[in-house]
Amino acid sequence: MKPNKNSNSHEKISASASSSRIQFSPRGDAFKHPVQHFDVAKVHTVSEALEAFNATSFQSRMLGKCYKIWLHMLSDPDRPIIFFGLSGAMIAGGMRRLLRDLIAFHAIDVLVSTGANLSHDLYESLGGRHYMAHHHIDDPTLRSMRIDRVYDTYADDVMFTKADEFVEKFSESLEPRGYSSREFFQLMGQRINDEYGIIATASREHLPIFCPALADSSVGMALTVYRNEQLDQGRPPMVYDPMLDNLEIMSLKRRWQKSGVIFIGGGTPKNYIQQVIPMAEIAGMPVPPHSFAIQVTTDDPKFGGLSGCELPESQSWGKLDPKAEQCTVHVDATIGLPLLFTGVMEHYEEWKGRGRLNHNWGAALEAPAVRKTRKVSA
Repeated sequence: MKPNKNSNSHEKISASASSSRIQFSPRGDAFKHPVQHFDVAKVHTVSEALEAFNATSFQSRMLGKCYKIWLHMLSDPDRPIIFFGLSGAMIAGGMRRLLRDLIAFHAIDVLVSTGANLSHDLYESLGGRHYMAHHHIDDPTLRSMRIDRVYDTYADDVMFTKADEFVEKFSESLEPRGYSSREFFQLMGQRINDEYGIIATASREHLPIFCPALADSSVGMALTVYRNEQLDQGRPPMVYDPMLDNLEIMSLKRRWQKSGVIFIGGGTPKNYIQQVIPMAEIAGMPVPPHSFAIQVTTDDPKFGGLSGCELPESQSWGKLDPKAEQCTVHVDATIGLPLLFTGVMEHYEEWKGRGRLNHNWGAALEAPAVRKTRKVSA
């Protein structure tokens, strides 16, 4: 009778005897940091969970690293300026109060946003709300009801029209000259009575909001209507001048040489913050690259789009310091951002002394007397 090949009667080769025959190169410190399995019994706060993530793997480790970098930005004794790039439908996504608190507690210093996020913030400041959608209503029917849909969220199109009218009337009250988006939203915020609005809170805290793609938004459409009406009536309109934005944001980087960036998604806000460095260089006012960078995105780098672009790529453009603390986490921002901000707020006592920035915007428009030639790296 043949023995069963699965029988335990035959002699086994021990693991130690087998492994002793394996040849391998010196491993150095490859095994210096073992993975630490997440222990729920040892975690009592969000910041403790994020700290524990630093010893796990995959995107949880990246989320933990982003948390530590943001905390380093906030507690750095050199007081770096923090630029915050906001894209995606974050207001419709329920992030409005969080974004307002980022400003109120000075966890960021400069907001660069899409026009859509600011339009949706204004919509809520004037009484509009966002609602959880019912998927049994099809989109053509929603259009007949004047209900706008953002994935699984509804908004009132009629209320958006009222917000447009607010922008038109506000613009009529302004002196007919050029305005940066920063000055435009600073003045608008003074007219908005909303404790929890992003535009209103930024205005109260003197935190600059830049919107480099202002035309691509409901606010931009309202400004277009306003401009046409002013010209039809023979009156000069106020004008949004995007070149003033460039001068003003460049002046911030010139004054606060050490800087950090936080990107929610990508798009225009991300590139606009990044381009401050080469823009200052060709303007004859070179500034150091960013020292910290974190990015929360769901986009993939291999398709070549900006929102998925890996942060080290910006080092080739001189935008990010080669020694910068930097990390990208691939996670839905409506999940990642609340966790990160809650974590850093649990350490608020450690960095609350940062306070607000004060800046002379008039001096920001003063150009250097001599323009230097741009240095082109090999």
